[in-house]
Amino acid sequence: MDPGPPPPAAQGSNRASRFDPAETLARLRYTIARVRRRFARQPCALQTRAGVEALDTQSVHPRWIVARSLCLYRSEDFADVPRNRRDAAVTLKIPVWSPFESTGHHCVWSGSRAMVWFWDESGVEVNPVDLGLPPTDAASGVPANVRLLPETVLYPKQHDGPWVQQCREGFDLQFWRDGALLDSLWLPAPPDAQRVQAFLGQLGAATAEAGHTTAAMPASLPVSTPAFQPEPWISPLTPRAWLIANERALVIAALTLAAAAAALQEARYWRYHLAQLSDAAELRTIDRELAPVLDARGELLAVQRRSEFLAGIANHPSQAEVMVQVDRALPDDDTEFGTWRYQQNDLSVVLAGGPEQDAVAIIAGLQAVPTFADVEPGRTYPDGFEVDLRIDTGTP
Repeated sequence: MDPGPPPPAAQGSNRASRFDPAETLARLRYTIARVRRRFARQPCALQTRAGVEALDTQSVHPRWIVARSLCLYRSEDFADVPRNRRDAAVTLKIPVWSPFESTGHHCVWSGSRAMVWFWDESGVEVNPVDLGLPPTDAASGVPANVRLLPETVLYPKQHDGPWVQQCREGFDLQFWRDGALLDSLWLPAPPDAQRVQAFLGQLGAATAEAGHTTAAMPASLPVSTPAFQPEPWISPLTPRAWLIANERALVIAALTLAAAAAALQEARYWRYHLAQLSDAAELRTIDRELAPVLDARGELLAVQRRSEFLAGIANHPSQAEVMVQVDRALPDDDTEFGTWRYQQNDLSVVLAGGPEQDAVAIIAGLQAVPTFADVEPGRTYPDGFEVDLRIDTGTP
C-alpha cells in the first residue's frame, strides 16, 4: 500500500522562508515509508481468542498481531521522569498493572504519555509456520525478526473524544485527547449508551477537560471500520527508534552499497588485468617482429666495430715503410741501423755511423719527414747515438 502523496511544498518568495523543518521531517518520513513499502514482503498473522488467522497484508518484518481481545490497556503520563528513563519506568510499572505471571507488552509514546498494551505472554504463542517461516524448536522462543504488535496500533488514530473502533474480534471503546489514547475498553459487542456513559464517568476529569459530559453524549458513537494501516503507530522519531524501525532497510542498503563497491572494485581489477594481458600480448608480438631487426642491428654494430678496428690498423704504417722513410731521411748513406724498437707508433732506433756522423743533420732530416713527430736525440754510444720519435698516423 502506498503511503500517500508527499506533503505539499512550502510557499514563499525567498529561500530562507521556504525551508520548514516540520515539512522537511514530514517529507523524510514519507520517503522512508515509500522505501519501507518497497521491501514489504513479509507475512502477517493475527491471533485472537478463536485462533490464528493469516492476513493478506505484508510488511517489512514478519508481524504477529495480538488481538485487542487478548490485551489490557493502560495510559499514564511520565512527565516527571527524564526522557532517557521513561522506557525503564514503563517496564517497572508493568508488573504493577498486569495480573499475569509473565507479561508481554508494547508501548507507544505521545509526548510524555505512555500508551501501553499488555497481554499474557504464556497465551501468545508465535508459530513460525503460520507466518510462512521455517519451523523452529519451541524452546528457541520467538524468532528475532518477528514483531509482536497489539491490534490497536494498526488502526488509524482518531480525533478528540469518544470513539468505537471495530476490531477483528469485538469492539474497542476509546477516548482520545490531543492525539493520545487516554483510555480503552474492549467489549465483545457494540457498547450501548449506558456502557458509554459509565466509561466516560470513570474518566471523570479527563472528559471535563476535553469538554465532554455524560449529559451531552449522543446515544451512539461513530464506529471505525477494522481496516489495518500499512504502518503501526510509532513514538516520536529518535535515532534509536529510527534505527530499529528501519533496521532491515538499512541492512539491505548497506549490503547493496558494499556489493556495488565490491563489484566496482572487481570490475576495475578485471579491466586492468585484461588491459595488462592485452599489453603483454602486444609486447610479445612487437618483440617477435623486432627480433630480426635487433639481430641485424647487432650484426651491423659488430661489423662497424671490426671496420673501425681495421681502419685504425690500416692507418698505421708497416715497419718496412717506416724503415724506408727513416733511411731516406738520413743525410749520410753510411749510417746504419744499430738497434730497432717499434711499438704502437713509437720508434726508438740507434744509428751507427762512426765518429764522423753529423747528429744535427740526422735529427733535422728526420724532423723534416711529415709523419715523424717529437724527434729527439737519446743516449750516445761509442759507435753512434739513439733517436726517439713518434709516428703521426693523422698526417696525410
